[in-house]
Amino acid sequence: MPASPEPSGSEGIGQYLRRERMDRGFTLEKLAAKTGLSRSYLSNVERDVNSPTINTLRTIVDALGTTLSQLFHAVDRERRVVTPPDQRVELTRAGVEGVTYTLLNPKHSGRLEMMMLEVAPGASSGSDPHTHSGEEVGLLLSGELDYWVDGAHYRLRPGDCVSFDSSLPHRYSNPGDVPAVCVWSETPPSF
Repeated sequence: MPASPEPSGSEGIGQYLRRERMDRGFTLEKLAAKTGLSRSYLSNVERDVNSPTINTLRTIVDALGTTLSQLFHAVDRERRVVTPPDQRVELTRAGVEGVTYTLLNPKHSGRLEMMMLEVAPGASSGSDPHTHSGEEVGLLLSGELDYWVDGAHYRLRPGDCVSFDSSLPHRYSNPGDVPAVCVWSETPPSF
């Protein structure tokens, strides 16, 4: 179930995106051309009528030359020291079934992103490894997780920690019968 961040500050996601678009002198038509999304869909997002998936949000902010981290920070400008469970942001990625990311520090402006990763039995990040700049560290809390980093395979069990340079090809899958639950951190933030 795709989920979208819920703004808690005075400026919602749609208002932020509209302001960013207008600051750049973009019409809805120009943004539609840059993103491949329809003008009416973008208008609905700006009016907070539609709740875009995280991939769609990423497409929009990329076209505007900003980031998801800046969006989350702008939506809630107060410095957040504690994030209660009811203010965390749950996300899914299009095309990746059975994997849920819960941002533990969703309204941050720092260099480190923390999340809870839940991988359903049989679910995976996909058959093709991916790469990006930065570093990742994950601690498996429950379940099992197969992890591949730079072609090497690792079977993680509760208490195991994986740490690697994200520029190395990596992917994961859950070979077990119960969800795999991890606490994950990465830098730079990707959501």
